Amino acid sequence: MRHLLNVKHVSKSFKTQSVLEDVNFCLTEGEIVGLIGQNGAGKTTLMKMLLGLLTVSTGEISYQGDTNYQHDPEKMANFGVLLDCRLFDYLSGFENMLIFESYRNVNKIDNNIKKQIKTMLDFVNLSNNKKPVKSYSFGMKQRLGLGLALINHPKILILDEPFVGLDPVGVEHFKQYILELKQNYNITVLISSHQLEEIEQMCDRCLLIKDKTILDIKHHFNQKYKLEFEAAEPAVLNKLSKIGLVQNDTTTVFKDELNLNTAINILNHHHVRIIAIKDLSHALTDLFGDDK
Repeated sequence: MRHLLNVKHVSKSFKTQSVLEDVNFCLTEGEIVGLIGQNGAGKTTLMKMLLGLLTVSTGEISYQGDTNYQHDPEKMANFGVLLDCRLFDYLSGFENMLIFESYRNVNKIDNNIKKQIKTMLDFVNLSNNKKPVKSYSFGMKQRLGLGLALINHPKILILDEPFVGLDPVGVEHFKQYILELKQNYNITVLISSHQLEEIEQMCDRCLLIKDKTILDIKHHFNQKYKLEFEAAEPAVLNKLSKIGLVQNDTTTVFKDELNLNTAINILNHHHVRIIAIKDLSHALTDLFGDDK
């Protein structure tokens, strides 16, 4: 997979107040990346810098190697955004999308574009709704916002707190839309949220903003298992040491479930009785530490 977006040594200050310092990360084609952090940590500020809505104080951001992409309309068309979406309340979802498309395609609204809008409304389950947006539920407005973000078939989708205000059913539906985008269209998604359980379930990895910088947390970072067993021979412990951390002759710690299962097979093969298997995994919430 290739890198689409690179952020190198980026810092942001407002007058004398530093918000972000020496931020480094990349977004790779076809991955879903969570952006997490406390309120005021700088998540929205970072997203706005990626989109050129705010300038960086120091450092650089590049899209496909181009640091000037934010001034290129064709390249910016590769970004879909759900960021404080404003809608025309007295128009229908279709009419809202038609107006937004007219801004992008001046004097070029044709039947093909109308067909694309209908396809997108169908994707977000709003195809048969002709009511004005003012009568929409919050979840329907969020789905319309997602449709607006996707209408131009972007390569990168940036979503700022898309689950806010959604009930549990709405959250599940929205998650399915995002997962379907990855599976069917290989879209890269950057999604900020305080709903850490949803982020854990959806994302390939997470970017945690803490102390004004970024910690890149890989997928399955939180997996850890402790295997306790009867005293084993040195030959058995040697095999276990190749796939885990042997703490003594009766305990081994493994970083993922695959190695744990391999260890269980080794112990069973050598007739070593397993006493206990303990899950030492941590949730994303643990990463917030004392700041939580």
